[in-house]
Amino acid sequence: MGKPDTGYHDTLQTIIDFLPSGITMFDAEQQMVVCNQNFRTMLDFPDALFSGGLPSLRDLALFNARRGEYGEYSDGGPEAIADQVCERARGMQPHVFERQRPNGAILEIRGAPLPGGGWVSIYTDITDRKQNEEALRRVKDMMSAAINFSPTFIWETDAEGNYTHLQGIEHILGFAESELLGRRRSATLCDTKCCAHCEVAQRMKVREPIERLQVEARTKGGESVWLSTSAQPVFDQGGRYMGYRGVDVDVTEITQARQTLEQIALLDPLTSLANRRKFQDRYRLERQRQARIGLPLTLVLVDVDHFKQVNDTWGHIVGDVCLKAVANVLVSHVRTIDLVARFGGEEFLVMLSDANAREGALVAEKLRRALETTVIDTGLAAQPSLQITASFGVTTLLPSEDLSLEAVIERADSAMYAAKHGGRNRVCMAESSAPGV
Repeated sequence: MGKPDTGYHDTLQTIIDFLPSGITMFDAEQQMVVCNQNFRTMLDFPDALFSGGLPSLRDLALFNARRGEYGEYSDGGPEAIADQVCERARGMQPHVFERQRPNGAILEIRGAPLPGGGWVSIYTDITDRKQNEEALRRVKDMMSAAINFSPTFIWETDAEGNYTHLQGIEHILGFAESELLGRRRSATLCDTKCCAHCEVAQRMKVREPIERLQVEARTKGGESVWLSTSAQPVFDQGGRYMGYRGVDVDVTEITQARQTLEQIALLDPLTSLANRRKFQDRYRLERQRQARIGLPLTLVLVDVDHFKQVNDTWGHIVGDVCLKAVANVLVSHVRTIDLVARFGGEEFLVMLSDANAREGALVAEKLRRALETTVIDTGLAAQPSLQITASFGVTTLLPSEDLSLEAVIERADSAMYAAKHGGRNRVCMAESSAPGV
């Protein structure tokens, strides 16, 4: 390889001195013919090494070996290491590798042979890039660990609502991420009968943010799971809608605990019937329904006869057994749309939806007969069984009547007391509840 003229060399030197990487060029005799200042700076070569002109490859290799650039000496010492470097260079092939210097700097070294012999090398300091990559890797690892060890999974969808990314879903719903990628989120997780799911779908349809909406999903095994969904629509730099990015948190335990507390608040602990609060809530809904469809609503007040005598004679445990038996009889002889509640003590209320006074009287009579023929197992040797009766007061509320629940119960209560005074174990209608209404 001939030596370039001075003008060419000066032009080349000016160009490579502006490059951010270190540049070297060696001829076929392994003599350096070109290098820039960045090369000397990156590898901390002293000016003295270049005082007599550009060094040879062996001069550089020997200097590096003596200062520990290649690690510990082999058996032959630094001279042997320098010889090995020169020998490898004679079979130069295109290459890319990374080398960490003793000071911690990481260099990417790219080399390629030249057509007339010799080679060119480019040295790039990638320390910051490698540190950033390592920091990013640690952050990703931490995020993955946080997701995989918490009741959370993250997801992304495209503009059509198909999953494009999932992480952490398997340990919550049992689906492998590959099973759901490309499938619609609404089809895999949403039950269209669930209002919360509908609200999520509606918000995604109009591209609104979603914040902690609670939805019910199904695991791969079919079990019910409650999720708290939060998500944001994603747009590209041009404002084009790309899809959604969100996070779902498993809130099954807290949801079930809340549901249990709500049930406790609405159910009678002894009979598991609706309590007064639940009955009042249902009454309000039924009155609204009455106003829409124009059908009557009938209430039946049931009071167990001589219940105090049962408690005084056989104790409160037997009294509780009797109340449970009454509850079972009432529930088993009305429709599923009707509501039976324990209103206190030995008093029960039955709400008959869309039933007029005649129908209410027939149902009350059916309940009365069923109760008087029921044999109750007390579990007592002295009194293994009991039979009890009850008095029934029936009142019907017409859609045109504007009465509070208390007023309606008072009307049924009057009818029930009429049954008591008439000899008990009978059904009486409130005066305003004419049969056939």
